Amino acid sequence: MVDRTPHSNVELLRAVYADFRLLNEFARQDMVLHAAGSRGILTGDYVGKQAVLARVLELYRRSGGSLVLSADDIVANDHFGVVLGRLAANRAGRRLEGEVCGVWRFQDGLIVEHWENCADWPAAERFLIDEFDEEADAEPADARHSTG
Repeated sequence: MVDRTPHSNVELLRAVYADFRLLNEFARQDMVLHAAGSRGILTGDYVGKQAVLARVLELYRRSGGSLVLSADDIVANDHFGVVLGRLAANRAGRRLEGEVCGVWRFQDGLIVEHWENCADWPAAERFLIDEFDEEADAEPADARHSTG
């Protein structure tokens, strides 16, 4: 008989997608997020758990608090996890919807790395970058961010 019990990292990712603040509990202090967009807050590497959390909070702020990431399909083992899902946000009568794919790396039961992928980066950039003035387009103050 085949064991159909989900790997513990499947449940970890399901919990994180339901509440990204859980990164405080499930990520190493030196985790890295690789944002694959082409500009602004949606590009570059965010190094350190606090920088990653600050970026996530900034994305929620820019969505007017409406950003939802759903995890539709999750596959994970001891080393890697992949989440296929959707993002949705509403702000001032505008809507952002799209497919996303997150690749996660684990070490010793904690998240150490995350790669973001979005099926329509231009739409995400229009919604989360273009509609903000220079002040709002600035990075979170405590983000340690590099683009190379």
